[in-house]
Amino acid sequence: MKSAPFVVHQPKSLNEAVMLFSQYGEEAKIIAGGQTLVPMLAMRIATPSILIDVNEVKELSDIVEKDDCIEVGAVVSQARLEDYLINHHAHTLLAEMIPWIAHRPIRNRGTVGGSIAHADPSAELVLALSALNGWVILANHRQQRKVIAQDFFLGALQTDRQMDEVLVKVVFPKLMINTQIGFTEYGYRHGDFAVVSVAMIKNEHDWIFAYGGIDDIPLVFKERLTSKEEALRFVTHLANTVNVREDPTASSGLRRHLMQSQSELLIKQLDIVKE
Repeated sequence: MKSAPFVVHQPKSLNEAVMLFSQYGEEAKIIAGGQTLVPMLAMRIATPSILIDVNEVKELSDIVEKDDCIEVGAVVSQARLEDYLINHHAHTLLAEMIPWIAHRPIRNRGTVGGSIAHADPSAELVLALSALNGWVILANHRQQRKVIAQDFFLGALQTDRQMDEVLVKVVFPKLMINTQIGFTEYGYRHGDFAVVSVAMIKNEHDWIFAYGGIDDIPLVFKERLTSKEEALRFVTHLANTVNVREDPTASSGLRRHLMQSQSELLIKQLDIVKE
């Protein structure tokens, strides 16, 4: 099937991009990597009359590392961020999660901002931003605003981004020295979206367990625990009590089992990996 007709605009600046969005409103869609939008266009699930290609917008293409965070422009590819983290020995948790995103050819085109804006509850970057309590910067022709992850992700494929706003950057806070981290996920095939994924962060007695794939948004639980034994009891409690979705891909029972087993695996590996 062929897409419906559309006109492409290629702004060179953020100001030009937001002015185009203001002009065309709901008629327009942003395209960068196109890993989600292009198939939707081909199947006519999406039929915008205007595409705004933001790949040439310099303000959206930088990776800026600061003392307390890494700011990632919306059109930075997932592969480019992956390479940056490896080459700069930066942010062990992010570096551990990104290789689980699909396959390298997909990461070469897929963008960090695209994944966050799409807000798939099984997506690794969506889970990372939620677990780290990160935020996004959005801009329209009037202003820029900061929205933290827990306020940005509203539901499956739903965010707080308004129709006239461009996602400018995604900000991942760094972790403190000696923070212990872990990540794992279960999918039916390598590169598939996770049935359940788990990110764990431990700083002294403060633990964070973040789960992707079990609800319409990532679920993040923070608890003060004094031992691995307490942590094991805590994740067992979560697996037995948290509301977990059931859909054609997996039963709620399987997801509960994966929540517990994957969390237990990360707890037992705690002495191996540190930020």
